[in-house]
Amino acid sequence: MRANDDHNNLLLTRRSFLERSSFAAAVVALGPTIKSRGLAPRSADEAGSADWPRFGYDLGNSRFNSHEAVIGRENVDQLNLQWTFEAAAPIQNCPAVVEDTLYFGSWDGHYYAISADTGQLKWKSDLLLPPLESGFHEIRSSPAYSDGRIYFGTGSAKMHCFDAETGKEIWQTLLDSEPSNDAQITCSPIVYQGMVFVGTSSGNSQIACLDAETGKVRWRFFIVPSSKTAGGAVWTAPAVDQEHDILYNVTGSVKGFRPAGPMLYTESVLAHDLHTGQLLWHYQPRPADTHDLDFGSHPMIFDAVSPRQRGAVRRCVGAGKKDGFYCLDRYTGERFWRAMLTDTGEAGGPRMSSTAVAYNQVFMVSNANPPKGPMSVTAALNAYTGEIEWWVPNAVRIRAPVAVANGVFFQGLTDGSLEALDTRSGRQLWQYQLPSPHRGGFTIANGRLYASNGELSLDGRATTDRYSIYAFAVAGK
Repeated sequence: MRANDDHNNLLLTRRSFLERSSFAAAVVALGPTIKSRGLAPRSADEAGSADWPRFGYDLGNSRFNSHEAVIGRENVDQLNLQWTFEAAAPIQNCPAVVEDTLYFGSWDGHYYAISADTGQLKWKSDLLLPPLESGFHEIRSSPAYSDGRIYFGTGSAKMHCFDAETGKEIWQTLLDSEPSNDAQITCSPIVYQGMVFVGTSSGNSQIACLDAETGKVRWRFFIVPSSKTAGGAVWTAPAVDQEHDILYNVTGSVKGFRPAGPMLYTESVLAHDLHTGQLLWHYQPRPADTHDLDFGSHPMIFDAVSPRQRGAVRRCVGAGKKDGFYCLDRYTGERFWRAMLTDTGEAGGPRMSSTAVAYNQVFMVSNANPPKGPMSVTAALNAYTGEIEWWVPNAVRIRAPVAVANGVFFQGLTDGSLEALDTRSGRQLWQYQLPSPHRGGFTIANGRLYASNGELSLDGRATTDRYSIYAFAVAGK
């Protein structure tokens, strides 16, 4: 099923959406009961678990492990390297951790399962991917774990489903077979109610819903009208509103292509009915923008509490773009606020997935072109107003997913340094130096912090000959 064959028929106005779903009344009724942590509700399978089963940790994509109770601001300075696991190529995805197993992919063309306790190999699977000119195999998609299976995409635009215990492939689905589209999946999938949601980057970028059991496509939504008009890449993981079964995605720019007509869904936040693929609303700051100002950071669902008006709550979806962070009403698409920390330019704004939300704060990284000040800054924004609560400069850029747990914010820089900051003040609490750039992002689970190293240079060359997963734990824990 192609969910947007007729865009005009599928697009609901904000007013009709509210009338049909009665969300306006629901928001008013639920407001006084929402907790002040600035988070979306958790699903039942996450209750009490300190596992990290998917890219965003929870279905709201907060990248905040609210159940982590071992690593905290009081002892993070005691984090020590516990073990490493070496791979043959860069690791540019964020591991999933479920109980005693850690899952990830490497640009050596393999997916791995290793012991979270010791780093010992449990299984690895050759994905039989065609190599890039560099000889590496593009795997950026982070795994999602659900019901004994892991799901991930590859640079060949294929979605894979593996048995998590054995590494045996259960199914694979090719989402784009047109060679001229140069299709790939960098998006990390999310699994919910027997469905797998994922997006592609190609000449005909799409959002797809697959059957989690079989891999069969249930519906698709194409970002651009045809394969002749490139752009609208879905770079990163979607988010799910469990209360009303809404799927949120963000899209990229038109990549310099100057369209003859409107391009409604490039460089946008999109809200879909997750069962049918029907478009509920979309928010596009600049129609057909040719300046490459992608939404590159994942959408996040959160409930923001007013710092001044008692009982005032905003039901938000927010995402980082190269010209700032946008916070919207998640049921209407109306904009609450926008925050911009650095000049934009070609390399300005939040990069791939470097945001998180916790404690009624949005944690945002923004990169700029020198010499107009710091190359990169990190800030904590009030989730309700967008006002800066603290701000710190970074020596170099950050191009990796950040994470939060137990009062600590973690970020990794392109010089390989890892840092832990106090979420209340931005004060540095811990630092560690990797041998090459950090791109894969952090996973915090069951008393351990996991990170990786490795990326390719702009001309496709390796930046080091050592690529590893690093596991850190508090001394004595």
